[in-house]
Amino acid sequence: MKVTGIDHLGILVADLEAAVRFYSETLGLTPGPIETRAEPPIRRCCLRVGDTDLELIEARDPRQTMARLLPHQAAGIYHVGLRVDDVDVAAAELRTRGVPLADEIREGGGMRIQYLHPDAAQGTMIELVTRKPR
Repeated sequence: MKVTGIDHLGILVADLEAAVRFYSETLGLTPGPIETRAEPPIRRCCLRVGDTDLELIEARDPRQTMARLLPHQAAGIYHVGLRVDDVDVAAAELRTRGVPLADEIREGGGMRIQYLHPDAAQGTMIELVTRKPR
């Protein structure tokens, strides 16, 4: 497995609109559309910074997201999305090496993703990401 870059940083926020205003009006970043998802139950908005996205996530209940695995479930950094060429191959390799994974591979938002359990990275939630061709 080879990590090819930082895809995004997931940031839990208490108020998505207020967070989008801060990042756009104060920091000058351009927000994408606000999306609502049923599974997990979140609203999110991405802002591009160079080759990386800041993914602002408002969760009705963080315990219904992968944040439930973290000791800190309030606003703040939620996970680091690392880009890999093939998330399926990377997940299979990590399983054979005994690395704890948090769930099954998922698809959404033009990505295939696999979360590593925070115990694998000393308390940091890692999300492996493969972007689908646009």
